[in-house]
Amino acid sequence: MIEDNTIVGNTNGIVLVAGVEGNVIRRNIVAGNPSVQISVTFPAADGVDIRNQATPGTNTIDDNFCLTSVNARCPAVGRRGDHDERERDDDKPRKPR
Repeated sequence: MIEDNTIVGNTNGIVLVAGVEGNVIRRNIVAGNPSVQISVTFPAADGVDIRNQATPGTNTIDDNFCLTSVNARCPAVGRRGDHDERERDDDKPRKPR
């Protein structure tokens, strides 16, 4: 189980290799893998936040915040709460400063 972690600035974030099964990866913040400097210095590097090389459906990957992935879903990036039906702060008029 990989749960409730913050994983940033690595060559890769979370990697599931071929053949692993029964793992649960949920409620993690996985972003900036590879870190900005690695991306700039080595643009051909193919690091990602979550890389799933296991057989589809053999592991549970759910409710993670990530920006890049291979065979794992990264949600649309937005402010927390944007996905529900409540009124959002950015829909309200703002006073000029």
